[in-house]
Amino acid sequence: METAPSHSLGRVGLRTKFTYGFGSIAEGVKDTAFHTFLLFYFNQVLGLPGVLGGTAIFIALCVDAITDPLVGSLSDNLHHRFGRRHPFMYASALPMGVFFWLLFNPPDGLGEYGLFAWFTVFAILVRSSMTLYSIPSNSMVAELTDNYDERTSLVSWRFLFGWAGGLTFTQVAYRVFFATGDGMQDGRLNAAAYGGFALVGGLAIVIAILICTLGTHRLIPLLRSPPDRSRFTLQRFFDELGEVLGNRSYRMLVIGSLFASVAGGFYNVVGLYVNTYFWEFSSEQIAGIALALAISLALGIGLARPLSAAFEKRRIAIWLSMFGIFFGPLPIFLRLLGWLPPNGHPALLPIIVVHTVLLVTAIIIIGIVIASMIADTVDENELVTGKRQEGMFASAISFTAKATSGVGGFLAGLALDAIAFPTQAEPGSIPAEKVDALGFAVGPVLMGLYVLSMVFLRRYRLTRARHEEILAELARRRGAA
Repeated sequence: METAPSHSLGRVGLRTKFTYGFGSIAEGVKDTAFHTFLLFYFNQVLGLPGVLGGTAIFIALCVDAITDPLVGSLSDNLHHRFGRRHPFMYASALPMGVFFWLLFNPPDGLGEYGLFAWFTVFAILVRSSMTLYSIPSNSMVAELTDNYDERTSLVSWRFLFGWAGGLTFTQVAYRVFFATGDGMQDGRLNAAAYGGFALVGGLAIVIAILICTLGTHRLIPLLRSPPDRSRFTLQRFFDELGEVLGNRSYRMLVIGSLFASVAGGFYNVVGLYVNTYFWEFSSEQIAGIALALAISLALGIGLARPLSAAFEKRRIAIWLSMFGIFFGPLPIFLRLLGWLPPNGHPALLPIIVVHTVLLVTAIIIIGIVIASMIADTVDENELVTGKRQEGMFASAISFTAKATSGVGGFLAGLALDAIAFPTQAEPGSIPAEKVDALGFAVGPVLMGLYVLSMVFLRRYRLTRARHEEILAELARRRGAA
């Protein structure tokens, strides 16, 4: 049996890493649907204006701003025979799968504002159900190990399964549900295909969450217990939230991560538009691009821990954010300058594949490093306040991940409406000036968001040496107690 890693500096066992990471498949499936297909489905397939679709996603994000730290506080202080985290994780599985399916199956004849209401309500329900799983499970990173580099490894397993689940779901979507046969309408515009797409995604979500929760159930006695049995009150919640936000390292990290996530979310949402209308790739070609991201996943997972061991995590995040500033929008700018091959040229797809693989590798490493850095701030906060608030701190991971599709989707919706981009349009049928306007909208927004991310990440000050000092002082205090 594994010993309690949260009370030592030992490694986390492979069995724990596997089952713990497996649950991230649910997040990968949900994120793929929200980042890539959700706005496209309601906007291009059902005809909902982009600003209403973006607004629905943004409203759901505003709800997350409340529910994420609330669930974090509740899971930090819950007294239950299944521990602090697992009751929430068990409760999330079935509702999230059902709500996910319903989101992509609105009744006929709702009308514009009926669609907007359906979109808003079920986006909130899906994301709130995900909160019940993601906050408690992410909280366990800081509980399972205190080690500076082992935390990076543990987060890497979550990214491995999350991205693998998302990439697999993408392949199933493009090659099975949205495939285009001879003489048929583009499969991505076929409304009937989204029912089966949502059913498979919902089932995958339920199974992944249950495997993670059941697989880590045996660790419940080894995890930390809440400090007291004080009754939950709003005053206590706001006091805890104030303490967490009072941590400067955490605050800078969350804001920097938020801008990076919004940049990624903006590009994820408009990426399908760019690939479909700007580059005029087919569903099968886009599926090939997504499949190539397996290389990004392997590189990101493989490089994250060695880089964390060799350099400060803060420095890694800043370097890669600078890379994103200049490299992310590069192909779009090159096309607008006329320096890339025309659409349909055999060299274009390989160029975009290489660019996407390198950019996504950087994004994966940034995500792993930032999640590991947030776990480190839990120890710093305990030194200052005497409290272990893993759930409250983990709410930042969940919230910034949701901001990927929330603020990113909102900005994408505004951009599409600002350029009056046509809806329900076949690739190749859109005027060239509208396609160019799409490129002009995407490039500068990406650069600006990555610049803002780097500004705040530079203000994070928790180093490896300081973290070791914090752990030593905490160990001294616990020994004295």
